[in-house]
Amino acid sequence: MFKNYIKIAWRNAIRQKQFTVLNILGLSIGICTCFIIGLYVHNEITYDTFHENADRIYRVNQPNIWGDWDEMVSSTGPNVATALRSDAPEFEEVTRLFSTGTQTIRANHNGDVALYNEERYFAAEENIFDVFSFNFSQGNPKTALSEPMTMVMTTKTAKRYFGNEDPIGKTVEVKSHDGTWDTYTVSGIIAEVPYKSHLQFDMIVSLKSYSEMMDAHGWKWIWTAFATYGLVKEGTDMQAFTDKLQKIPPKWAPPTTEKIFNQTFEEFTAGHAWTLDLQPLKEIYLSDSPAFNAFGPSGNPMFVNIFGAIGILVLLLSSINFMNLSTARSSKRAKEIGVRKVLGSKRKALIKQFVLESTLFVLTGTIIALLLVQSTLKIFNSIAEVELELIPYLINPVFLGIVLVFVLGLGLLSGSYPAFYLSMFEPVETLRGKISTKFRGKGIRNGLVIFQFTISIALVICTFFVQKQLSYTSSLDIGFKKDNILQIHNIEQIGFDTEVLKKKLEENPAFLNVGKSFGLPPNIWSGDRYKAKGSQNDVVQLRNVRTEEDYLEVLGVEFLAGRNFDSSRPNDKYKVILNEEAVKTLGWGSQNTYTTDSPVGKIVALASGGEDEFEVMGVVKDFNFNSVRQEIGPLVIIHHQNDKVWDYGAGLSFYSMRLNPEVIQNTGDLEALVANVQDDIAQIDSSIPFEYSFMDQEFENTFQSEKRMSIVLNIFTLMALIIACLGLFGLAAFTAEQRVKELSIRKVLGAKVSELAVLFSSEFAKLICVSILLAAPLAYILVDEWLKGFAYRTPIDIWVFVLAAISAVVITFLTVGFQTIKAASSNPIINLRTE
Repeated sequence: MFKNYIKIAWRNAIRQKQFTVLNILGLSIGICTCFIIGLYVHNEITYDTFHENADRIYRVNQPNIWGDWDEMVSSTGPNVATALRSDAPEFEEVTRLFSTGTQTIRANHNGDVALYNEERYFAAEENIFDVFSFNFSQGNPKTALSEPMTMVMTTKTAKRYFGNEDPIGKTVEVKSHDGTWDTYTVSGIIAEVPYKSHLQFDMIVSLKSYSEMMDAHGWKWIWTAFATYGLVKEGTDMQAFTDKLQKIPPKWAPPTTEKIFNQTFEEFTAGHAWTLDLQPLKEIYLSDSPAFNAFGPSGNPMFVNIFGAIGILVLLLSSINFMNLSTARSSKRAKEIGVRKVLGSKRKALIKQFVLESTLFVLTGTIIALLLVQSTLKIFNSIAEVELELIPYLINPVFLGIVLVFVLGLGLLSGSYPAFYLSMFEPVETLRGKISTKFRGKGIRNGLVIFQFTISIALVICTFFVQKQLSYTSSLDIGFKKDNILQIHNIEQIGFDTEVLKKKLEENPAFLNVGKSFGLPPNIWSGDRYKAKGSQNDVVQLRNVRTEEDYLEVLGVEFLAGRNFDSSRPNDKYKVILNEEAVKTLGWGSQNTYTTDSPVGKIVALASGGEDEFEVMGVVKDFNFNSVRQEIGPLVIIHHQNDKVWDYGAGLSFYSMRLNPEVIQNTGDLEALVANVQDDIAQIDSSIPFEYSFMDQEFENTFQSEKRMSIVLNIFTLMALIIACLGLFGLAAFTAEQRVKELSIRKVLGAKVSELAVLFSSEFAKLICVSILLAAPLAYILVDEWLKGFAYRTPIDIWVFVLAAISAVVITFLTVGFQTIKAASSNPIINLRTE
């Protein structure tokens, strides 16, 4: 019997080629899309699961004490770990990671000296490998970082430095901030850091190498450059433990706040709660709070939710298509059903036949979909910047079981509607060609098509607004001209005096302006606590950046009051320039009040240490020094030679140059210029790694994740639209078969083909209009919610909805056009000869 079912299924598939192709195409596209999204979602939600004790590892987070106290951050002071070891015996282990910043490393391999710029370079305590389960290929994980000046490398990094030689015991030199070189010994090799780890490193050095820095000052609770992790003992009541931890900051932090800020703990927190939150390891990567991870990648839970929903919807659309297309071809098999019933076939056997055919279609579509996934996964990986693989899943029994359930379930679901519909026909009616007079399924079919196009149109509208927002942010006026600014990095490695390099750059006719700064938009994150002069004034948090006077000329910012720094006036180095927002934050009014109550000449004081005071000498118009995703915050511009600030002479520094368009006219000119600058730096110090960037590209990079999402969303939206069109085509085919005699009679009575085409298509136009009415508010809600994440958002214009509606109607008429013309042009004599 089963063999007979297979034969009948194969014969019908061959006989109805168009139906077969459309069904398999729709199923393959839907299942392929669902599989790719499923792989992506599973990849995102399974980060850090490879650690042996992953269920017991927690990261300690705290409020952003340097800004918004309601914002949680993953960076803590070094003494948080000290306090936890003392007051939290529930931790089996507590360990720290220190973000050192990019390091320059020198290695001698077979007489050849090579320089490297290592960005994924961190310092950690020796027990870090007691907490995290990284696979060592050489060395002892328990002792690898037990001594100062030791380091652990990955296999790939070791090969880059030492080739095929045994790296254990080999040495490399790390450049210090003062230009000297410190020697580190390789004590361990990690096979590779797994891709799905929120900690990504090439080198980890012993934190004991920084003992002098760790013990030299009292910034123990506010030097927030560390990540603190703990391995909790089994059986710990996490809620009670978390409540207990809240007693630690008030007990341990007061000496720091009193020494550094001259404030009690209560004055420093100003009513805010300094909490310590425990975040499970498995939730770190995909959590939206804290939003930043200094030691590796962070996922985006919104993307996972969006793509997960799209995957489910596309799968539903493809299943709906299959039901509609199967029903649309029912008349082709009506007489077959009648004959089989006359010959004794039971309805149960007919249902089995159609369910089996549906399952075979789904199985075929699934196999083709898996082949499509395997062939397109590299493209998707490149676009989404992930490393998905299908093969490991195909040998996973759990995955194969899910696929099997998926095939059987979808086969039963997709085949149930046409199976029960077709098998209910009476033999006499089917043999006479009357098959649908008693069945009232039109409303269901129309509802399914409305659902398909509602989802598709909503996706089209959302996709359009994503593109519109990205275009809007790219063209936004950020307060200065970010184009044509070349930025040279690693200037701090030259030393304190960089005038020799600056003179060479200024002599180059390709540069209009040259300026030095200790930070670059859109990544100015340093800040401090300030207050307007007077003991009663509130302490406020302001961003700051150290620059020389020429840097502001490179940017071309607009002065609203006062003036720029002047190198001919020595005292200018102890004055500051504020932006508009800083003036407002300090309580000195807005631009409208500058003429009557100018902030120029007023005093702003540091709310720490000796509370040094600085006179305001100028106010610049607000400009975006961070991503345009954020509102412009308050900014203090400090002269780079101001030796009263705590970070005087420290930190990363850069030279920025505005290009002369008359000199740099093409890519070749630019490449030659960059090579000349590289030579200039090499002549001063050949050990400095040459690194450069362009400011406009840096701003664009702040939206890389949204750009990737936009491309992926475009692809998935196109897939959904194609599937919806296939469904519409299926309904048009079904309607044409149902109304062929009606249209023939109308034609005999004098109706023109064009009139019949309009009559035939109007029904579908009504369905699409209903879909538009449902899709518009749904899309508006989704777009409005997404745009809430941007400080500057594109308006939700009505013309986008109108354009989407017109496009949907046009697509509808193009999709049903074939069936419309075919039905209206058919020979009425042939269609009516049995009447």
